[in-house]
Amino acid sequence: MQLIYENEEIRIGNGFPSLVRFFQGNSTKHLVVFFPGWAHLGRISYGFPGCKKEHFLAHWLTEKGYPFLATSYPLDHAVYDRVYPEFTLTDWGKMAAEIVNQVIVENQLRKDVIGISWSAAGQVIRPFNVACKSLGINVLFHLGLEASPALLIPSDRIIGMKKTEKGTVSLKDSHYNLFWKEIEEQSQLNGEEVIPKENYLMDFLGDIPIALMETNECFENGHFVTNIEKSFEDKNFFAFTEYPMIANSSGDSRLAPYHPIVDKWTWGFLITRKVYHDYFVKNQGPLSKISEAKFKKLVEYVNTLPERLHSSISGNHFLFVGRYGAQKIADYVEHFDKEIEKIEQELKTFLR
Repeated sequence: MQLIYENEEIRIGNGFPSLVRFFQGNSTKHLVVFFPGWAHLGRISYGFPGCKKEHFLAHWLTEKGYPFLATSYPLDHAVYDRVYPEFTLTDWGKMAAEIVNQVIVENQLRKDVIGISWSAAGQVIRPFNVACKSLGINVLFHLGLEASPALLIPSDRIIGMKKTEKGTVSLKDSHYNLFWKEIEEQSQLNGEEVIPKENYLMDFLGDIPIALMETNECFENGHFVTNIEKSFEDKNFFAFTEYPMIANSSGDSRLAPYHPIVDKWTWGFLITRKVYHDYFVKNQGPLSKISEAKFKKLVEYVNTLPERLHSSISGNHFLFVGRYGAQKIADYVEHFDKEIEKIEQELKTFLR
C-alpha cells in the first residue's frame, strides 16, 4: 500500500515517478523547486501529517508568496510501487523539468524558476538546468543547501553503505544514526522536537539508486557495474556553461564539518568559471577595449562573487529543518533572488 498523504501525488516525468507536493503561491512570483539529498523524500521540505508546518521550508516560502514544488527522486520507499535502480542524474534532471513544466502550465505560472538542492541533490543542478532550457524554462538561479556538486566523493564517505538485492544502495547502517543525531540537534536549536523519530524513519527515508551516490558505479542489465565513461557523461561537472547561477548556504555544526569547510569555494569555482565563459568569452571584443583600470575593477568584482553568493547560519546538515533554519533559508531565497538579478545587471555594465 502506498503511503501517500493528503495533497501529495505521484507525477511521471521522463518515464519516472516522483512524489511531489505543490503549494500555491502568488502567480506573479517565481516557482521554487526543491530537490532532496541522499535517502530522503521531498517531504523533508514540508513535513508530515500532524507536524508543525512552521518547522519546514515550504511554509515560509509560501508566506513570502513563492509557489513551491517539492519533488522526490524514486527511492525504495512505500510511496512508490517499484524501485528504479537504473535511475541516473540525467534522468533526474529530465524528470524534474518535465514535472515542473506540467505544474507551470496547469497553474499558469511564469517560466522562470528557482531551484533549491539539498546535499547530494547538488548533482542535479546542471542536468535540471539543461532539461529546463530544452522546455523553454529559465532557471534564474539554484540555491545549494550544504550541497555537493557532481564530483567523486572520498571513499571514506561510503563506508558501511550496502548494496541491496533490489539493485539500490542502503544508508541505514552507514548514515541513519548520524542523520538522527542531526535532527535531534536541530530540535535542540529550536527548543522543541521538530520530527519524532518514528515519523522520520517511516515517512522520509529509503534506499537510493547507485548512480546518485557520487561514485563511478551504475546499474546496468541487472548488475552493479563500474562504468567510468558513463559516470563522467552523467556528472559532466566541467560543463560550466550548462549551470545556472548558483548561491549556497551552509551550517556551522561540528556534527557535519564537511560542507561548512568546502562549500563556499567549491561552488565559488563553478560560479567564477560560469561567469567568465558566459559573460567574457562571448564578449572578447568589448572586453579588449576596456581600460586597464576598468579591467582591474572587473577582476576584483568577479572575485567577490563567491562571497556574495554564500551564506551561513546556525545549524547542521539539516540546517533548513526547524523553524529557525526554515525561516532563515526562506529569507536567503528572497535575498539571492534580488542579488542574482543585481549581479547580472552589474556584469552587463562592464561590457557596455
